[in-house]
Amino acid sequence: MSVNLRNFTRSVYVFDAVVRRVAPQDWDNQSPCEGWSARDVLRHHCGVLTAMTATLNSGETVPPESVDAAPDPVALWNSTRDAALEALDQTGILEREGKFWFGPMTVDEWIRIVQWDPMTHAWDIGKATGVEAHIPDDLAANSHELIEPMRETLSKWGLVADEVQTADDAPASERFLGLTGRDPS
Repeated sequence: MSVNLRNFTRSVYVFDAVVRRVAPQDWDNQSPCEGWSARDVLRHHCGVLTAMTATLNSGETVPPESVDAAPDPVALWNSTRDAALEALDQTGILEREGKFWFGPMTVDEWIRIVQWDPMTHAWDIGKATGVEAHIPDDLAANSHELIEPMRETLSKWGLVADEVQTADDAPASERFLGLTGRDPS
């Protein structure tokens, strides 16, 4: 297992830990993402991983789209998570090269970039539902380092909000959240 796969998997399980603790009646609470409930954030993130899974299984780049509905968010998440991790378990998959969402690269490089998405949306759902998202500082620092130079592009694509300033000595998780436009305070 590569370091990138290990980190991506850990990030997926940060999201998983939040999803599992959301009370059923809280899924329609407003998230920090304007116009999106916690359920909408889950639908979006499941759409990202579903597109990733389809890309990994077909070899053709599939753009992410939110899943149409999530009447049972936990069941949707469980099947989406399992399919994505199974697709990443294929022999030789990490070395496969392609033109993925961020340009030509290997799958291993691609999942390093995408690892920030589950952590960010774990925080969004947690904020909406009162569930604390425990974002490991080492994963946050890794994602911060990677996406900071891409921030302008991510912002142009609407993938991050305006940066929220954080203290230089703030924990890596707070600096990461600020970089993605989340107010960690």
